[in-house]
Amino acid sequence: PQGLGLLDSAPVARATTGRGEEETEVWLALSHRAVRQVLGDVRFSRAAAVEPGAPPVLRSAYLPGALTSLDPPRHTGFRHLFARAFSPRMVSRLEPWIQRTADRLLDSLRVPGDLIRPYAESLPIMVICELLGVPLKDREQIRQWTYPLLSTTAYTPEEITAAVREVSAYVRELIEERRRHPDDKLISALVAANDREQVLSPEELVINVQGVLIAGHETTVNQIGNSVLTLFSHPAQLALVQEQPELWPSAVEELLRHSRLADGILPRVALEDVDLDGVMVRAGEAVIPIIAVANRDPDAFPDPHRFDVLRKHTAQHMGLGHGPHFCLGSQLARVELRVALSSLFARYPGLEPAARFEALRWKEGLVVRGLIELPVRLKGGVDTAGPVSAA
Repeated sequence: PQGLGLLDSAPVARATTGRGEEETEVWLALSHRAVRQVLGDVRFSRAAAVEPGAPPVLRSAYLPGALTSLDPPRHTGFRHLFARAFSPRMVSRLEPWIQRTADRLLDSLRVPGDLIRPYAESLPIMVICELLGVPLKDREQIRQWTYPLLSTTAYTPEEITAAVREVSAYVRELIEERRRHPDDKLISALVAANDREQVLSPEELVINVQGVLIAGHETTVNQIGNSVLTLFSHPAQLALVQEQPELWPSAVEELLRHSRLADGILPRVALEDVDLDGVMVRAGEAVIPIIAVANRDPDAFPDPHRFDVLRKHTAQHMGLGHGPHFCLGSQLARVELRVALSSLFARYPGLEPAARFEALRWKEGLVVRGLIELPVRLKGGVDTAGPVSAA
């Protein structure tokens, strides 16, 4: 990330975001200490960052009532409702299904061929549909809505508004269907709990289910692809986890730290003057935490640019956030990454990239960083074009 150079001179830096009339001066929190403070200090407000005049980072996230746009104590009640429905028990029950689904996708994976669409994209969308109780037949339509909803510059404001309108109508209808005919999935659990406690308005329920549906799979899609590329870039580390599969949980944590998914996350606005790692941020000023830089801060992670699955973390990485807005689906994300990566490299121990790294194409104009395609092949040129036996 470009901010790594800035971190050498300051833990917090001044920058400009937006264009034309939307151009806004902001602070970039770069050091691990500064990013951790911004994410955990209630004096840095998410709610104030979605008011008129806030930096235009992710237009579709500027929705009143969204979990990502709230501060405590209102945020606390909303999150409590979702956390109970998104329980560790539900994730634990889902893990065997995730493993079976990964195995089925690998059964039909064509090698040589692209890894992103048939595997890295397919597994997370199938998982989130199963978790929420969304019909699997709708997954392609959901994928089409995803990019506008995570756009920074890739789509026009009109395209983003249309996508928000369409996905909101879809989710609203699905909620009503689950209210009439509940199942044992997450949407039904949310609807039942909210009908009892009336924490969310009907529109707030739609907005937040929509957020889980979209962000709950696209971040994992890109993290899988980015992680595979990181492992390809460090063959000795890949060989180590293949030889010692018990290292996969540690490898996942190091991948979340090292593999850049996003440069920054949603901005905060200072509610009062705050000393941020030695820099005075004035009340009303916006701060964008740059987690990709914080995760490479040498003061937090010795030799930070080295990828090491045996790393003993001396600080908490920010790959899943921190503080009140720490990733709600963190446990699910870890399980998906572990299953996706360990299953892939167990099935194809000789897998390698089939294109030069510099020739790979990346998605542009989105809040997340991910590959469009990742061509792969087997060492020795052995082809697969259908079911294969697990290694």
